[in-house]
Amino acid sequence: MTSFTNSRIVRALARRAGFTRALVAAGLVGLSTAACDVHGISDPGSLAQIVVSPDPQTLAVNGTQLGPGYGIALRWTALDAGTTIRALLNVNRAQNFEEFRAALSEWVVPPHNFIYADVDGNIGYQGPGFVPIRKNGDGLLPVPGWTDDYEWTGFIPFDELPYAFNPAEGYIATANNTVVGPDYPYLLSLQWDAGYRAERIVEMIEARPKISIEYIQQMQGDGMNLGAHEVMPYLLAALDTFHAGKPGMAQAADALRHWDFQMRLDSRAAAIYMSFFNALLEDTFHDDLPEDYWPNGGGDNWLTLRQILAEPNSSWWDNNGTPSVETRDDILRQAFTEGYAALEERLGSGSETWKWGALHTATFANQTLGGSASPAPIRALFNRGPFSTPGGYSIVNNTGWNLARDDRETPGDPYAVGTLPSMRMIVDLGDLSNSLITHTAGQSGHAFHPHYIDMADDWRLVRYHPMLWNAANVQKQAEAHLTLAP
Repeated sequence: MTSFTNSRIVRALARRAGFTRALVAAGLVGLSTAACDVHGISDPGSLAQIVVSPDPQTLAVNGTQLGPGYGIALRWTALDAGTTIRALLNVNRAQNFEEFRAALSEWVVPPHNFIYADVDGNIGYQGPGFVPIRKNGDGLLPVPGWTDDYEWTGFIPFDELPYAFNPAEGYIATANNTVVGPDYPYLLSLQWDAGYRAERIVEMIEARPKISIEYIQQMQGDGMNLGAHEVMPYLLAALDTFHAGKPGMAQAADALRHWDFQMRLDSRAAAIYMSFFNALLEDTFHDDLPEDYWPNGGGDNWLTLRQILAEPNSSWWDNNGTPSVETRDDILRQAFTEGYAALEERLGSGSETWKWGALHTATFANQTLGGSASPAPIRALFNRGPFSTPGGYSIVNNTGWNLARDDRETPGDPYAVGTLPSMRMIVDLGDLSNSLITHTAGQSGHAFHPHYIDMADDWRLVRYHPMLWNAANVQKQAEAHLTLAP
């Protein structure tokens, strides 16, 4: 999450842009019936033999009019020659919003949400990228490659891609959510984020008439679980008529009644809720879906639950493995009981150890030597963690879990951090020396260097380091001087 504080006072040659991922469909998978020895591309599905000859070797690549492949061909904007690097260089040279947009008109792939702010108090947004216009289909599934019925007919014109400049709201918030309304004339994607993070960001912005650097720090570390906020009324109503089997279960229910929905490290209620929620997804969906489609506990699942929670007799609630017909409240009470038992098994019967940080941890694995292919002693040398971590999936502090991983069915810790905000930045365009930054792990890639993992605690606790904007500050903060000699 990148944030900008606004100032119309200081006028310096400083413009800043940040970007997040836009979940835009920019690919096509085509099924081909052609054999590998067919040459030429006179038909949409026929194969051409493309020879790449960087001496001294020759590499033969099967290609089709739809893109490279054999049997299945992939058409993707990233596989075409493009100007993305030039666009990135020119974004860094832009002196105003017009030059910023002109640079991004050459951005090909991947599509991103680019945000803009300058020292004159202007803010802007541009969604760039070459987004295909399709004859048919939406890019989600493979299509017949032996016809041209699913060919691309061009790209969305740049001036018709979504953008904004100084919107009336006075702010711009993007969090992988949809950026266009239902009346937008082109298909950008059908796979946007569910929108809970963006909703919460807007809520926090509009709660304050003036935004400070300190408040933005709070925003970036916010752990509000809006999905739990939707589920809780139904759960608590079901528990009102529930006779707890253990004294501690009544205390756990009471903790949920007084929870503020923040996923803090020390939150007992967050741990209780997530253990219940994990069981709820399992009890509701695992009997109806193949394992590859089990829910991971993210925002899309929250939207699904929002719909079926309003239907107490929905067939989703019924357990196919029992002769009786279960209702919503039956499954809610069952999941609460199972979640409580799972916490006892994992964290012990003493509820003082039940904290969200005891479940939700981040481990930083070395990309080369930290995987399962390496022996355990090697992994121990290069990997660091686990670190107790606040936040969660579809939360502003977006430290995602994957509840489809469960020791009972598939290997892995369902609460372990799998996705995360690797960098947080706050830029003060009124005084750049006030700007702050933090990121995961450390600055060094050497496993035994003191800066290999020394930023992990600051990252997980949402603490920051000052950016150094002038030579005097750099020299003052320097701990070593490296000389490169021929």
